[in-house]
Amino acid sequence: MSLGVDLVPAKICNFDCIYCELGVTTGLTVKRREYTPTAEIIAELEEFFAGLDSKSPGWPDFVTLTSSGEPTLHTGIGDVIRYVKRQLEIPVAVLTNGALLSDPRVRLDLLAADVVVPSLDAARPETLAAINRPAAECADPQRIIAGLAAFAEEFGGEIWLEILLAEGVNDSEEDIDALIAAVARIGPDRVQLNTVVRPPAESWVRPLSETRIKEIASRFKDCRVEIIADYSGRAAVRPARPEKQEILEMLKRRPCTETDIREATGLDGKDVDRLLNELAAASLIRETIHDGRRYYQAGKRR
Repeated sequence: MSLGVDLVPAKICNFDCIYCELGVTTGLTVKRREYTPTAEIIAELEEFFAGLDSKSPGWPDFVTLTSSGEPTLHTGIGDVIRYVKRQLEIPVAVLTNGALLSDPRVRLDLLAADVVVPSLDAARPETLAAINRPAAECADPQRIIAGLAAFAEEFGGEIWLEILLAEGVNDSEEDIDALIAAVARIGPDRVQLNTVVRPPAESWVRPLSETRIKEIASRFKDCRVEIIADYSGRAAVRPARPEKQEILEMLKRRPCTETDIREATGLDGKDVDRLLNELAAASLIRETIHDGRRYYQAGKRR
């Protein structure tokens, strides 16, 4: 069980990925600054863990640093990692698009983490531009790959490299060959293959079939490969308090199916239906159909 910490609440990122489940990037930037006061983040962690210990039911296995945009843009990320490790003694994971790891200061900030999960969706410039729509400073895939490789040499924890594949965008033979070569250079502890399983920023983006992604997985040699794309319709959402506000906060961060919400809250179907109807009546959420599944998202109907 993971406790997620959102370091950059707004959709501020150095990428504007076509598949992003949080929608289009509203602030495309590579500028690092304290987007949320680090002292407030640490204070909220202190409040969350007050009265808990490692045997408490709510004690997480990981604290995961992420954001609604790119977490390494937050200059206090290293301070948060060190606080969790020193004061809470809980393993720390960081989810990042990896594009800023070419900066030695970013690599230094992440060295105290236990697991870093960077992304690499393209190893060719034209494909990177098509799928990630990066800021100009992050448009060179070879620079990104070099940063990932440098971090892999310096980092004492585990690197799980995620590759998200979109049909007709980054799944050509040339793109897969280039990604395989990049993985060999980086040397991650594992490769995680994913595809578009939630409503994307651009509605035309399509997932790969399970057969196709398995075929691609078989081509990676000498490394551990996992397919993390959810083809069952049951997404891995972590437990939360069964309250309407918690459901709304969950939907602000990612689209969820009714099944996702039931599993996350422990509520039965009738209660989930009632809460969703109340949120919809207040124009706080909307429905989206993606790949034949009904998802709920925060925001008014379009």
